[in-house]
Amino acid sequence: MKMLTIICREGFKDEVLTVFATQGIKGYTVIPWVEGGGDTGTVPGTHVWTDRNMLFLVALDNDQMATLLTAVKQLHAELVTENSGHEVALKVFLQPCEEIL
Repeated sequence: MKMLTIICREGFKDEVLTVFATQGIKGYTVIPWVEGGGDTGTVPGTHVWTDRNMLFLVALDNDQMATLLTAVKQLHAELVTENSGHEVALKVFLQPCEEIL
């Protein structure tokens, strides 16, 4: 089993959820208003900031995860193309995951 973490701007929420729906992913966690900084800028945790991050967590078996990763990579490529080849605020991380309860 693996855990996929997606950190992206709120503006990409619908695109990420569409990928989940297309892949038949029904179980995931969304954490809104995530603060942080990185290659695509800093997102402070103030209530007046309009360009906020969100975090998605998805735990799947290895076969399902491979298919989801392909779809997420395709989404990233499409977003970069739409952004004239510039990097977009969508980062993806994969780590081992063990269900204990």
